[in-house]
Amino acid sequence: MEHTTKTREQIIKEREGLANISTGESIEWTKSTCPYCGIGCGLIVGVSNGRIVETHGMKGHPVNDGKFCHLGKTLPDVFAASGRLTQHMIRRNDKLVPVNYNDAITHVANEFTRIIDKYGPNAVAFFGGAHCLTEEYYLINKLFKGFISSNNIECSTRLCMASTAMGFASTIGIDAPPACYADIEEADLFFIAGNNMAVSLPILFDRVVAAKKRNGAKVIVVDPRKSEITEIADIHLQIWPGTDVALNNALAYVLLNDGLVDEANVERHASGLSDLKEFLIEYPPAKVAKITGCTEDQIIKTAHTIAEAKAMLTFWFQGYNHSTQAVFKNNTLHNLSLLTDNFCRVGAGPLSLTGEANALGNRWVGALSHLLPGVRQVANYQHRTEVADYWGVPVVQIQPVPGRSIIDIIKGLHSGEVRALWVMGTNPAASLPSAKWVEDAFAKSELLVVQDIFHPTETTMLADVVLAAAQWCEKTGTLISSERRIELAEKVIEPPGDARPDHEIISSVARSMGFDKEFAHRSSEEVFEEWKGITRGRICDMNGVTYERLRGKVGPQLPCPDIGHPGTSRLYIDHQFPRPDGRAALLARKYIEPDDTTNEKYPLVLITGRLPWHFNTRTRTGRVPILNAMEPDNFVEVNPRDAACLDLNENDNVEIKSRRDSVLAKVRIKDRILKGTIYMNMHYGKSLGIGDRKSVNLVTNPAYDINSKQPELKYCAVNILKISI
Repeated sequence: MEHTTKTREQIIKEREGLANISTGESIEWTKSTCPYCGIGCGLIVGVSNGRIVETHGMKGHPVNDGKFCHLGKTLPDVFAASGRLTQHMIRRNDKLVPVNYNDAITHVANEFTRIIDKYGPNAVAFFGGAHCLTEEYYLINKLFKGFISSNNIECSTRLCMASTAMGFASTIGIDAPPACYADIEEADLFFIAGNNMAVSLPILFDRVVAAKKRNGAKVIVVDPRKSEITEIADIHLQIWPGTDVALNNALAYVLLNDGLVDEANVERHASGLSDLKEFLIEYPPAKVAKITGCTEDQIIKTAHTIAEAKAMLTFWFQGYNHSTQAVFKNNTLHNLSLLTDNFCRVGAGPLSLTGEANALGNRWVGALSHLLPGVRQVANYQHRTEVADYWGVPVVQIQPVPGRSIIDIIKGLHSGEVRALWVMGTNPAASLPSAKWVEDAFAKSELLVVQDIFHPTETTMLADVVLAAAQWCEKTGTLISSERRIELAEKVIEPPGDARPDHEIISSVARSMGFDKEFAHRSSEEVFEEWKGITRGRICDMNGVTYERLRGKVGPQLPCPDIGHPGTSRLYIDHQFPRPDGRAALLARKYIEPDDTTNEKYPLVLITGRLPWHFNTRTRTGRVPILNAMEPDNFVEVNPRDAACLDLNENDNVEIKSRRDSVLAKVRIKDRILKGTIYMNMHYGKSLGIGDRKSVNLVTNPAYDINSKQPELKYCAVNILKISI
């Protein structure tokens, strides 16, 4: 691992230089799509002698036009990283020992069958990563919901995008992001809330910066922290964490109270205006200023700036969604767009930002416990009938009640109502809140199956069975980006050892459980062809898409209902929405304080965020020396005034304690955060040698939004104590 005195800039320059060195070998190039975030950058992948040697941004791609971030540049390094799983393992005598593929599959199938027979289908559950391919999630949905008869299937999109999905569904009637990235170049106002695009989504941020320079577009940033994007902001509303609903309500109050809304036009396209006006009486700027910490003048100025814009594009991310009020934050943000005619037209609309590569695709394929494939609901009899008929099972086989969310699955493991959990391509022992509580739940399970590409991770270390999986470029399948663009990521090299594509592992388990005929797919393409049929006539219709159409080319935006269709860049431009009256909904949403309130014992608020050098729990990036050298250990940012009161100095060792547990970190004194708040990064766990107490998720709160069941990962009450190490 590289721990040097080089600057970050030197390391970046060095790595970029390496990417351009000719190997002297013949390189074969294949078009692909990046497996990290949900933006969907086009990549070209260079292979020589069976190894991935280079990656580059794809010139001319509508998302990134040749650009790519540090994570994309270092993808070849992931394939040379230590800890790659090449064989399957079963725990015997408290040790994971290698076994052959057939024995591993038979063991998993037999144990699942035993537990189902003894405790019923709701005793088993599944949790996977939102970067997993659409085909993989189609199969696991079919197996669990159609044949095992359990709706306990979840995806890490529950942790990042469930509230966005519910926000869209309640405002416009369906989970379907209406805007697209091309709107960036047409907008003259960007409203950016709850995210640091410069760090988490730098390619899109570069486009925002370019639009500001070229068009004079204005930027409003709502963030408790002075992040990199606030440097370009015309208005920075540095609100108290968790008060976004109150702020959005006050902005709507000003718009309506100051006569900045064409009410007749609004009522043509949206219901609920009169109720909203009456409700907003409780949110005048003077009152909300005391809640948010913004000034009354700032709130008024921001509302007028919104009203004056010709086309406003809204971006939001996990600062919104990791909240017990997450759906309400989404709804009240949509209210601002609806009131100002900034919904579903060129340059304007809501454009949700997605954390993982296939978070939208996995929602659309049904990878949450309340969903069925094709943007259908398990609670809807007609939807269950359509899916059951397609799968050839009785409708009663699909349970009419949503299954458990991932937090409720953990609760079920504690209570004994859930006995087995199958994890695929994610690391919940590090990514879920209250990590010790999660570990304890896994210890109580009768069977923990973990299907991944590296070991050890925080989760594989706890597993009863570890299945070695193929990763990006070692398997073929599709992903759907934040702007509804479907792309193909092709297999270009063989997986190492006995590692297998995830779709093959799922089908193998299904066949071993007795479902031979129903899971006889010989390739991911066969799975795709089956899956796309169930999308016909739905908002995610992809019946105009084939692997051949995607191979080597930029994929279309969905829906794409037939082979001659170019794809759909924007939705609902006619302002006809899939709700009973054809209109969107203006929703009156009450501000409620966050669940984990401060007090004398826990006087500070901890917020969390990302680094540009790492992704999620560092399962991949933490094994790349050049990335790990950028920020090898976690730290805590403390406001200078708080540091003075607490007698803290730069690089002091501290313990941060919540109502659940504590975490260790070194102090960095920064005035970029509000007094009374501290900040830590989300990426660090214990599996890569930095110690057992560095994960911020030891202290975070498992309370969740009652509507979306997305946990409150961005707000928890803590104290800080200086310690000696």
